[in-house]
Amino acid sequence: GQGVGYLDDGTMVVVEGGRRHMNSDLEVVVTRVLQTAAGRMIFAHPKE
Repeated sequence: GQGVGYLDDGTMVVVEGGRRHMNSDLEVVVTRVLQTAAGRMIFAHPKE
């Protein structure tokens, strides 16, 4: 499942397969960045 977190500026970060890493720090690779009316969303997957 996906893991969702937020940066200090309110940006939402969605990590594919991130659910198993909940409550831990994780290096990720950004795959897509979307700018919406509500703010920025970043999509990523765990760094291998």
